[in-house]
Formats: sequence, C-alpha cells, structure tokens
Amino acid sequence: MGLYDKLTGKATMSTDGGIIEEFLIENEEVIASYKFIRDSIILTTCGIYMIDVQGISGKKVETKFFPSKNIKSVSFETAGTLDMDVDIKIGVEGNTAFTANGVPFNAPISFKVPKAQSQQAKEVISQVKKYYLCK
Repeated sequence: MGLYDKLTGKATMSTDGGIIEEFLIENEEVIASYKFIRDSIILTTCGIYMIDVQGISGKKVETKFFPSKNIKSVSFETAGTLDMDVDIKIGVEGNTAFTANGVPFNAPISFKVPKAQSQQAKEVISQVKKYYLCK
C-alpha cells in the first residue's frame, strides 16, 4: 500500500499474516487480514489479532490476541454527515479496563476506520459473525 492509498483511505485486505507469523500455532490459519491506515485486524482460525501501531515513527507495535471463545459481540457505527470515520467494536472477554472509580469491566476491541473504507469495515463485521459468533 502506497502513501497515496493510505491518505485517501484505501484499506488492504489479504490472507497474509505478516506481522503475526511468529505467533501462529500449529494448524492456525489466517482467514483474513485488514489494514486500516496504521492499525490492523487479523482473523485466524483460533481468534482475532489486533495490531496497534503506536508513536510517530510507528516502530512501537502492540499485538493483542483474543481467542475465539472470548469473542461475544460485534457492532458497527456508521459515519454521520460530518464524521470522518466509522467505528467497529468487537465485544470480548479478557480485555479488562477500569472506570474512573476503579471498577473493572470488559472493554471491547474498538477501532476507527476512515469513511472511505466503510465497505472493508463491513466485511470485518461479516467475517467476525461468520467465524466466531454464528458457528
């Protein structure tokens, strides 16, 4: 994906695990991989990997894995007239966050997708439902 494609909001979709190859276990296969500007979501036969590229240089990368048994829901929020992006939220167990009062809760996997990539975001929703929620 070239710089122009990134700036104009074109996602890449593939079955290449790339950055998670070293984490895959025996018989785990990549179903689909989506890259939205800097961050990625990779769906495998065992669960979902979230790739969060951080910092200005993008050299710091956080990889989170959520097993398929922990995936509970999915939501999609369309972009409004003035919005520049759509939101995808995947409800998971084990992604613990804390409220301001210190109460723990399961935070969803949440990421924003440029409005121009909303079709690819809808594909993510369909894939999550097909492989994890509606088995």
